[in-house]
Amino acid sequence: MRPPLWLPFAGGPVVQHADRLMRDQLRRAFGRSLVVARRTVGGPEVSQRRIRRFLAGIDRAKAAEPWLGPGSLAIVVPCYGHAAYLAAMFESIVRQTRPPDEVIFVEDRSPDDSAEILAGLIAGGADPTAGRFSLLRNETNLGQAASLNRGISVAQSDVVMVLNDDDYLMHDAVALTLERFAHHPDLALIGAHGIHFAGDGALAAASKTSDVYPGAGRPLLVHGPADVLGYRRCNDLNMTHSGSCFRRAAWDLVGGYCPDKRLRVVPFSDRDFQLRINALWPVGVATETPLSFWRTDSSVDAGRNS
Repeated sequence: MRPPLWLPFAGGPVVQHADRLMRDQLRRAFGRSLVVARRTVGGPEVSQRRIRRFLAGIDRAKAAEPWLGPGSLAIVVPCYGHAAYLAAMFESIVRQTRPPDEVIFVEDRSPDDSAEILAGLIAGGADPTAGRFSLLRNETNLGQAASLNRGISVAQSDVVMVLNDDDYLMHDAVALTLERFAHHPDLALIGAHGIHFAGDGALAAASKTSDVYPGAGRPLLVHGPADVLGYRRCNDLNMTHSGSCFRRAAWDLVGGYCPDKRLRVVPFSDRDFQLRINALWPVGVATETPLSFWRTDSSVDAGRNS
């Protein structure tokens, strides 16, 4: 059974084995990727050959070194084509109960006025106590993976949290993630599921702290490196990209996000990155505690920036 899909109007997890209407809604929300996933039932989506090839090039001694911290956290936000949602995304950062130490926006040559909006939000709305805000602008469109790498490369913090520019963080996401890393010093990556929503009304009506949702406080589901050898589907390791947080040293050792789809373990840059980390270190997933709101009605790049 696939992990639950969180819907704010349902008050809890709704199993994805839904009726025809729900399948149609999911197909509209997730696009072609869902259809492709259903068509590939017969064969594995995770390439074990590519995982082995990746592991062969890793310095295992360096991977075995103990982690430092984490004492600091950076949020990195790749920005492309979502000008209408930037103010809400920005609000979710400045309202964190524990402010991030850094916030880095990477504007990926967006066709709208994202760069100007971000600059205005930073200048006019950033609380100086809520973290160091910076805006990087790509001269050409690089895509999400390369934009993330650029932002992470300048981060000085011990761990990095990703936030998509059209999504929204729970207000306790930073505090809860740092607490989880403190309780699980062996983990290289911690993620959770998100609440799927469409429209600003649904977001405004939803509670913004994770402790009010079913499953809050339950232990993380820990996936070890040995588990990766048994993965067949992309969602055998399943977390929402927004709110996922990893040690910067792990990002560096695995080579960061992979912009070239031909070289990935799986087609999606976020899951490819997470799988490569999991092949080396244990990762934890809060399967029933959401850390973010994931907007389902705003995809603009048709996979070009993924």
